[in-house]
Amino acid sequence: MATLLANTPVTTPRATPEATRLALRIGGYSLGLWCEREMTAALDPEHQPFATPDTGGEACDIEFDVCWANALPMPSSSPAFVSGGLWSAFTDSTGSKFYFSSPALGRAPYKAAWFDPAFQRAHVVLNRSCFPANDQVFPLEYPIDELAMMHRLALGEGVELHALGLVDRDGRGYLFLGHSGAGKSTTARLWMAEPGVKLLSDDRIILRKQEGNFWMHGTPWHGDAGVASAGSAPLSSVFLLEQAPQNQILPLAPGKAAAELFARSFVPHYLKEGIQFSLSFFDELTRSIPCSIFRFAPTDSAVEAIRHARE
Repeated sequence: MATLLANTPVTTPRATPEATRLALRIGGYSLGLWCEREMTAALDPEHQPFATPDTGGEACDIEFDVCWANALPMPSSSPAFVSGGLWSAFTDSTGSKFYFSSPALGRAPYKAAWFDPAFQRAHVVLNRSCFPANDQVFPLEYPIDELAMMHRLALGEGVELHALGLVDRDGRGYLFLGHSGAGKSTTARLWMAEPGVKLLSDDRIILRKQEGNFWMHGTPWHGDAGVASAGSAPLSSVFLLEQAPQNQILPLAPGKAAAELFARSFVPHYLKEGIQFSLSFFDELTRSIPCSIFRFAPTDSAVEAIRHARE
């Protein structure tokens, strides 16, 4: 059994004969979990496509040490950020700490995740009283997985976007941006019917600059179309979705496009450095990648309109 101590630093997790090892890859990052023997741990269906073979104990980009706790009190200090939903964030010299609570499970947190400042090492603690005995658990169940990625990216490595990403049959990578209801799932279904097209995600895309090019990465966090792929592709064009009676593509100036991208990004807004990096990232992207508003009719003609515009 583990007890979470208020000032315990996050250290490097170590393999033991009693631990269960899980490994996966999201957004180009490898994630490794050492779960204590008494925990029946496994990936959930959304994350299974992102599973990777056991590395034999080799350290991943982000390592998680996972254990049970008999009690998990909230810190006495004030949070740096309260999501208004499941989680609250606390920061100090030892790193970042996230506590997760739900009215359905009582006032005490049902889990917590503590990260070092570089978001390379973490402790995840599950409150045993909040989980049915002998049930299988996935320790990185939402939103821990997304919070880990969002904060690691904000350290100068990339950005997560509310977007649909896909690769056309000619290898071109298209990013379709939109808040809920803008038409991402509709657009995903239109392209899914096209031979040779590969969809990465219909709701969450990770963007990173690698070897001088901007790349899209699929994520497990899908939308209504249920698309979640572990694939990746270089980015060719960006489109801001608007539903309309007929198709129309309107070029966006870089400054306006950068603002639209930022408005649809997942950035830790309580971290000044993360915001500054994201703004710089979008400024560079929109100066090198064509960005447009795509007013589209929800028919097959929308697919042909994009292909024709890129010829």
